[in-house]
Amino acid sequence: MTELSLIDLHTHSSASDGALSPSALVDFACTRGLKVVALTDHDTVGGVAEAQRTAQGRLQLIPGIEMSTVWRSFQIHVVGLFLDINHPELQACLAEQHQKRIERAEEIGHKLERLGFTDAYARTKAQAQEGASITRGNYARFIASTGACRSSDEAFNKYLKRGRPAYVKTQWGSVERAVQVILAAGGIPVLAHPRRYIMTNTKLRELIDEFKRAGGVALEVSSAQQRPCDRQYLAELCGRFDLLASVGSDFHCQGAWRDVGFNLALPDNCTALWQSQQYAERFDIHTQFA
Repeated sequence: MTELSLIDLHTHSSASDGALSPSALVDFACTRGLKVVALTDHDTVGGVAEAQRTAQGRLQLIPGIEMSTVWRSFQIHVVGLFLDINHPELQACLAEQHQKRIERAEEIGHKLERLGFTDAYARTKAQAQEGASITRGNYARFIASTGACRSSDEAFNKYLKRGRPAYVKTQWGSVERAVQVILAAGGIPVLAHPRRYIMTNTKLRELIDEFKRAGGVALEVSSAQQRPCDRQYLAELCGRFDLLASVGSDFHCQGAWRDVGFNLALPDNCTALWQSQQYAERFDIHTQFA
């Protein structure tokens, strides 16, 4: 295993449901000694410009996104790295996603109000950055702030996850569409945290096969909260499907188990994005990490 704590290709800021502003996220990553960070907010690139300004001369800030999709009733996330954030096709897709997020957020708010949370949508928006893409993560922090739950994780599991009383299903676009939009914008499509989807190994392999055939490039092999056996299995799937490996903490807020750069070692039997001939030149990192 190789320690890769200086590279984190999946983080969130207050432009979606992260606790830190884009600038504060960069500052925090610098205190952790990171050299390469991708900002991958949910269905928005609204924080990228601010993060890049703050990162200049300090670390490489990769413009990215985490796009919501649906595959066979499962909500699947596809990360895009090195995006042209102004690309027309990307912007058109994000406008559609933004409207769907507003509709979903409003419906979640209605459900929470019926459960006794007064003005849930308005209060959640007020806690978020202006113009932020409101997600279940924002609502989880709102619920925790009311004292109804001890933590955001508890709030998510009690109210917002699939099957819970404030869950709202959204008809996101397909995995294929997300991959095509990311590629059109010059990006690298990465299947985010594959082991977090509650599905059988057979279905996971079918998902990865469709992702690959759509033009997908990499699997997020290493995540902050992950069993070693899952990491090894994903590394083996990279070999089986001829995919590269990515790493990402999925950072949302400071904590013991999902901090920026935390626990992101890759097994030796897979090839990292920054090690590949095709993509290495995009990464501004020292030769010892090549």
